[in-house]
This record gives sequence, C-alpha cells and structure tokens, in this order.
Amino acid sequence: MKKILVIILFVIVISVSFLYLMIYIENNRYEEEGYSLVKQIETYREKENKLPDNLNSLGIEEPIDEGPYYEIIDSINYKVYFFIGFDNSKVYYSKTKKWKDEP
Repeated sequence: MKKILVIILFVIVISVSFLYLMIYIENNRYEEEGYSLVKQIETYREKENKLPDNLNSLGIEEPIDEGPYYEIIDSINYKVYFFIGFDNSKVYYSKTKKWKDEP
C-alpha cells in the first residue's frame, strides 16, 4: 500500500513538473517570436522615422491565429501581443520594453 502511494505521488510530481516546463517553453517561444517582430518594427522606425501602419507595411501577413499581432498606441508607442487561450494575452509594450501576461 505504501509503495503504491509513493508511486502515485511520484507520478503527480513528475506530471506537475512537466506541465510547468511546457508552460515555460511556450512563454519563451512567444517572447522569442515577439522580439523578432519588435526588431523588425524598430528597424522600420529607424529607416522611415515613423512606426509602420500595420504588419503589411513590414511585409508580414496579418495572422489569423494566436499572433503575433501589432497595434499602434500613439505616435511613438506600440504593443505586440499574442492571444493565449480564450481570454488571456501575452503583451509587449514598447514604452516599458517588457512582456506582461494579461487576462
């Protein structure tokens, strides 16, 4: 009986660890893909002295899935974001240069 409980506990610990690892890997993938887009936006800004109007201005087709999406906030700030699940987003704000998880 004690042996079965140890095995069950071990399986639970391994499963939870695996789940957290997958979430970590997925978050890193979003950020890496997002930073690639941020670099393209910043390169465009340096060359044109303005923000691109949309992703098409960068030669990128608008996504129809989780993203990345791009939105101008004002003349100097923008955000890059991904839709994660039904109500969550991972958002990069150019003003802070940081990613934020938002509901």
